[in-house]
Amino acid sequence: MTRFASPVSALIICVNEADMIGPCLESIDFCAEIIIVDSGSTDGTVECVESYIAKGYPITLLHNDWPGFPRQRQFALDHANQPWCLSIDPDERVDDRLRQSIVAIAGAAGGKASGWYMRRRDWLKGYGYAHRWVLHNRLLRLFRREGASMDLTARVHESIHVPGETDTIEEGRQHGSNGAGA
Repeated sequence: MTRFASPVSALIICVNEADMIGPCLESIDFCAEIIIVDSGSTDGTVECVESYIAKGYPITLLHNDWPGFPRQRQFALDHANQPWCLSIDPDERVDDRLRQSIVAIAGAAGGKASGWYMRRRDWLKGYGYAHRWVLHNRLLRLFRREGASMDLTARVHESIHVPGETDTIEEGRQHGSNGAGA
């Protein structure tokens, strides 16, 4: 699989995620574009992101004062250029099976679904990852950019509106590393 070749814009919003964002970026190195919106990090997050830019990652680093989760995510979406978007938090990782599924969907010429739900395996503080048989959250995280928008009325756990059908990616998971992500 070629790095940075899939027609996907990854959307990351962050503040003070220096210890989390590097592994997140490494897990999405298949995306042709990575939009990072920082809202004022003081812990070295920006410097960490700049080090990935220096390594050739296709990152657009933007600053936007914090307007709330849905508006910040919409700000990131407004700057995306690829036909598909992947919403991911800095403390999340895309595993290999999910990566393969995303690349296959984004590379397909057609398909009815405009949005795809993914399973998220939570990290439980003091325990670790939830057992693989525990029911996982399903979050709409991969979607066609055209026609998509954020529900700006939500305060937390923002939701994405997409025109048309949705489906679920059965293979692979997004993994939260510390339980802080959506």
